[in-house]
Amino acid sequence: MQQGLAIVFAAVDKRLITLLTAAISVALAGLVIIQWRWISGTIALKDQQFNENVDNALVAVSDRLERIEAMQGFREHEFGRDMLERMDSAARAADEEPMEPSPEPGEGHGDGHGDGLEWTRVYDERDSLITDVVRGLFSPSFYGSISERVDPQLLDSLIDDELGRRGIDERHEYGIFGESGEPVLLSITDDADSALVAGSTHGIRLFRNDLVGEEYWLRIHLPDQHRHVLRSMWPLLAASALFVLLIIAAFVFTLRTIWQQKRLGDIKNDLVNNLTHELKTPISTIALACEAMNDSSISKSPEQLRTFTNMIRDENKRLGLLVESVLQSAVVDSGRMRLRLTDLDLHAVLGDVVRNSAIGAQNKGGRVELVPAAELAHVHGDRIHLANIFYNLIDNAIKYCETAPLVQLSTRSDTKGITISVRDNGIGIPRSEQKKIFDRLYRVPTGDRHNVKGFGLGLSYVKAVVERHGGRIRVESEPGTGSTFHITIPFEHGQRDQTAAL
Repeated sequence: MQQGLAIVFAAVDKRLITLLTAAISVALAGLVIIQWRWISGTIALKDQQFNENVDNALVAVSDRLERIEAMQGFREHEFGRDMLERMDSAARAADEEPMEPSPEPGEGHGDGHGDGLEWTRVYDERDSLITDVVRGLFSPSFYGSISERVDPQLLDSLIDDELGRRGIDERHEYGIFGESGEPVLLSITDDADSALVAGSTHGIRLFRNDLVGEEYWLRIHLPDQHRHVLRSMWPLLAASALFVLLIIAAFVFTLRTIWQQKRLGDIKNDLVNNLTHELKTPISTIALACEAMNDSSISKSPEQLRTFTNMIRDENKRLGLLVESVLQSAVVDSGRMRLRLTDLDLHAVLGDVVRNSAIGAQNKGGRVELVPAAELAHVHGDRIHLANIFYNLIDNAIKYCETAPLVQLSTRSDTKGITISVRDNGIGIPRSEQKKIFDRLYRVPTGDRHNVKGFGLGLSYVKAVVERHGGRIRVESEPGTGSTFHITIPFEHGQRDQTAAL
């Protein structure tokens, strides 16, 4: 009943965690999509603003060119020069003293005869200027060729100035093209680049106020436009990317922690169930044996008494091993593994382990052997804990073998330490499971087979002891071919009588 309720609650928890994971994933995906759309819209807006600035700069360049040409034409006319000189003189006089109103024609001093002739000459020259300008506006010969009207150096400086006023200092290429698209003036000589300039969307007609004559277009190409837009936005982009990555990392870490806790909880539940079952079996067997021995109705021959005694001894040993496994796990989990380091002959320790473990292998028709090939075998270590790790490995090799177990312990040494290899002919470990076997409470899945008892505590204890001795452990295994555990213990490590803090 309790096991059924545990299964129901586990299914509910798993479904709830799955729904929570899906909800957070959808929310995170929506946040990333919204952020991406917002950034894309901002980039498009910045790009449009950049295009408008370039177009406005071209309009300003065209207007300034036209004003400069008009001023030059005005200076070339005799009356125009005279008028400009008078305007300059009047401006200088205005800076020195207030100007008096100019007399109207016929209002001069004296008889007015000389003043009238002067004003008549002025009006005649003004009419001549206006007539020449009006006639020139409708005469193609008045404007001259585009190469004469545009100074390349002046055009280059005007473009740089107008772009700089709008904060655009990017590399640019420009050219002047006729109505049919043929280049008239180019800032580059490469034909490929000139084609890019001719096809640019940034263009303005020059001398837009010309009433007659051919149309000419000034076009400009900025190859680094997109880079300029991104560079202007890089602080915003970097901050957005950083925050999104932090959210994703926190999300992944949270989900990973939740699933790990869920998995750990399931494993602990399995441990409790297995431990209850494992403890119940030997206790029941011992109780039955004791009742049989105390039952006066059952004849007790020496052979039967020996059988009951052996049964109680074996089950008691089994209880001791179960308790030892739990105690070892508690020591590791508490973070206080006390190591009493002494000078050890590791070959002697391994000899005792092999001799005591040989009986278990012989009962299944196998054997355990030691090949001491290391030239140096003395280390600083805790004898009890080091012996326990090899007992664990040999016990696993015997349990996880479907034939007669053959376990071989071999040693080799170098200048840094000694390596002990424990090789067996068991069922092997899949490559996908080899990184997990040293986790606490983890057992390699065996499908529907439950003939091997255990709690997944042994290898985690082995790894903890090896690491506290400054060593390392690794495994080589393939399903069906057995496993080999390599344990390396350095000659010099740690302090004597130390307490581990795991």
